Amino acid sequence: MAQLTDKYNHLSAEYAQLKASQAQQRAESEQIKASQAQQKAESEQQKAAYEQQKVAYEQLREIVMNMATHSGTCAPNPFWSYNHQPPPGSPPPPPAPSLY
Repeated sequence: MAQLTDKYNHLSAEYAQLKASQAQQRAESEQIKASQAQQKAESEQQKAAYEQQKVAYEQLREIVMNMATHSGTCAPNPFWSYNHQPPPGSPPPPPAPSLY
């Protein structure tokens, strides 16, 4: 009888350990699931922010392109490139700075 009682106690202790281990594994699994859900939500937020920036960029690009096409002229370049002749009637280029 003592042998059976010892065996029962040993098995009960093992069962309690297994139950505790299983509960810990469940808790860890739930933490992992929560972390994955949070990462997914953050990823979705980043994706939505990217899409908003993309739309804003396209709108800004459209505005700039419309401004360029409606103005009909470009801003005058105050400096002439090398070997470039100024248009007739334009002011002379600015003087070169003194080197000494």
